[in-house]
Amino acid sequence: MFLNRGKYYFCLMLLLITGVAAKAQPGGVGGALLNIDFGSAPTGSIVAGPPLQTGTTQFQYSDNVCPPNGMYSVVNGAPQACDDSTLIPLFADNTPLPDNNGHMMILNDVSHSTAKILFEHTINPCTGIEYQFSTAFINLNKPSGPGCTRFSSFTMEVRDAAGVLLGSTSTGDMQFAVYNMGYKFTKYFVNFTLTTANPLPITIRIIDEPKAISVCHNFIGIDDIKVAITGIEAGIHFYDTPWGYGWWVRSCCFQENASFTMEGGVQSNINNPALQWEESTDDGFTWRDIPGATGYILTKSFPVADTFLFRLRVAEANLIYSPGCSMSTALLKVQVDGIPSFHSATSNAPVCSGDQLKFNAEGGDTYEWHGPNGWYDNIKFPGIYKSTLKDSGWYYVNIKSTGGCVVTDSTFVSIVGNDVKAWPDTVLCAGNAVTLNTNKATKYSWTPATGLSNPSIQNPIATPTETTEYTVTTGDENGCSGKGKVIVQVKNKIPVTAAINASKYICRKADSILFISNTTGVIDNWRWDFGNGTTSDSAKPLVQYYSNVPPGIYAYTIRLYVTDTTGCTAEAVHEMKVEDMCNMAIPSAFTPNGDGINDYFWPLNAFKAENITFLVFNRNGNKIFETRNWPGKWDGTFKGEPQDPGTYVWVFEYTDAMGKKQVLKGTIILLR
Repeated sequence: MFLNRGKYYFCLMLLLITGVAAKAQPGGVGGALLNIDFGSAPTGSIVAGPPLQTGTTQFQYSDNVCPPNGMYSVVNGAPQACDDSTLIPLFADNTPLPDNNGHMMILNDVSHSTAKILFEHTINPCTGIEYQFSTAFINLNKPSGPGCTRFSSFTMEVRDAAGVLLGSTSTGDMQFAVYNMGYKFTKYFVNFTLTTANPLPITIRIIDEPKAISVCHNFIGIDDIKVAITGIEAGIHFYDTPWGYGWWVRSCCFQENASFTMEGGVQSNINNPALQWEESTDDGFTWRDIPGATGYILTKSFPVADTFLFRLRVAEANLIYSPGCSMSTALLKVQVDGIPSFHSATSNAPVCSGDQLKFNAEGGDTYEWHGPNGWYDNIKFPGIYKSTLKDSGWYYVNIKSTGGCVVTDSTFVSIVGNDVKAWPDTVLCAGNAVTLNTNKATKYSWTPATGLSNPSIQNPIATPTETTEYTVTTGDENGCSGKGKVIVQVKNKIPVTAAINASKYICRKADSILFISNTTGVIDNWRWDFGNGTTSDSAKPLVQYYSNVPPGIYAYTIRLYVTDTTGCTAEAVHEMKVEDMCNMAIPSAFTPNGDGINDYFWPLNAFKAENITFLVFNRNGNKIFETRNWPGKWDGTFKGEPQDPGTYVWVFEYTDAMGKKQVLKGTIILLR
C-alpha cells in the first residue's frame, strides 16, 4: 500500500486497458545501480549483439546466433534451428516495453567439473536501503529433445569488499520451460541491505555450478540482470482515474493544447520522502528532471505533437539526487498527435454495377465516411455490398488520430455497367401472355426458357402455365454482367376459353336459334348477349327467336362472356348472317358451259345444314364428286375432264337445325 501525500493509500497500477487487450505496464529503471538488458536489434532482424565487458564473465563470446559448446552469444530471440531444432519457439526476450526487439544472453552450457563465473560486476549502493539483485532465466531446450541427465544450476550471490556474503540464492536444476500462453522467463532474486560495516565496493555474481557429464547440451537464456532499490514503493496515475484501474495512456491533439494532471503516492514507511518528476521523449531511453516538479501533483499542457513518458523518482530527502539511492515508478504516457500525415482513402472502383464496392482508409485511429445518396459509415474498411450506378461519385472520409486530430481525404468511385432490372411483375390468367423487358444491353439470357418466345432477346413474350420467376442475365461492352428478376403469377391452372356453337345463318321473316356454350376452365359465370335485345346468365340458354327481322339488318353479332372462379374471363363472338330465303332446294339440271349462267350444281339455301356430305355418282355408280363444305359446288368435271351430258345421282347428308341427321337423294341432268 502507498501513502498519497502522506495520508491516502492506493494500489500500484499494473495493467494497461487498451480496449483490445491488457498488457503489462512498462516499469521504469530509474534509480537502478545496474541494469543489463543486453540492448536491442532493428525490428525484423535476427543478429548477434555485442559481448559483455572484458572481465565480466569466464565464458567465451561467439557472434554466432547458435553459440558453440561452452560459449555464449547475445541475440534477439532464441534461434530454433540451433541444436537440430530442439529449442523452444521463444520470440521475445524478458525486457518489457519499450524494448521491442530486445537481446538476451544465450549460454550453450556443457559439462564442467568446477564452478564458472557467468557474470560478475561491482556496485556502490547506499547504506541502509534495501536492494534487490535479480536475473531472469529460461531453459531453452524442448522436452522432446535429447534426454538430459542433469540441467544447469546457477547461484546468485552478493559480497562486500571483504568477501562477506550479504545474500545468495540458487536456481536449482533449470527445468524445462512450461508453455502457458507462450514461454516465460523465471525471475530469481536476492535482497540485501548494506550497513556501515560493509566496505565498498559490493560484488554481485552469477555462478554456473559444476555440471556432471550429460548426454545433451543445455541452452539457457539469461536476461535483465538488475540491482535496484526494493525497499521503497511508489506509484502514479492520471488524476481523473482511480488508483489501480490501469489507465496509463492519454491521447490528445496538439491543436487542443490539452492539459493533464498526474498524481503520485509513496509507501508510508519512508521517513522523509523527496519527489522528482521525470520526463522522456525517446521512449524511455533517456530521462530528464522536470524543473520544479517535486510535489505529488504534476500538471502539464501539450501544445506540441510528440510522445511523452512520465515517472516519479522517490528517495529519502537527503538521497534524492544521489545516484542509485532512489527508485522510480512505473510510467504514464501522453500521446500528443499531429495532423495525420500518412493518410489515404482508396476503393476497388471501377466495379460493375451489382458487385461489392470496397473502401480502405489509412493513417488514423477512427474513420467517418460520407458519400452519395446519404451513405455513411464509421469503420476503416466499409463497403456497399451490392453497388448501383447511382453510387458513383466522390466519397469523403474524416481520418481522426487517437488524440483527435482530423484530416479529410477523398476518393472518386465509378460504377460501370447496368443496374439490371426486369419488369413487369404481373398477374396473368392461364393462356394469356405478357411481354417481359429489361435494360438495354449487348446480350441477354432469360431463364427458365419454358414459355418464352425467345430467351435471348431484350423483350420476350412469356406465356407461363404456372407462376414463374424469370431471371435475366445481361452483359455489356465493359464486360459487366448483371441479373434482374421478374415474377409472373398465374391465377388459374386451367385456361379460360369461350366458344359459341350455333347456326351461321338466320332467316329474315322468322327463325329460332339454339346457342350452345363450348368453354374450358372452372366457369362460374356466363353472360350472353344475343343481339336481339335479350341476354342470359345461363350456361345453357333457351332457344332464341328472331321474328320480322327489319329491313337493312343483314347480320347479328352474338357475344358470350365467361368468368372462372379466380376472376379470369374469356369472350366469344359469333356472327349470324341474315338470309332472305332459307328454304333449301336442289336443282334438277345445270349447264356447265362457262357462260356464267347455271354453271354449277349444289344444294341451294342450305344455310342451316351442319356436318354436310354432298356426293355425285355417274350412271355406273362411280363417285365423281364429293364435298363436306357448303356451298361446295360441282362444275361438271371429274379429275379435270368434262363429263358427258346425261343424268347423274346425288346424295346430300346433313344435320338440321334441330340436331337431326337428314339424308336427301335425287338426280341431276347435265346439259351442254
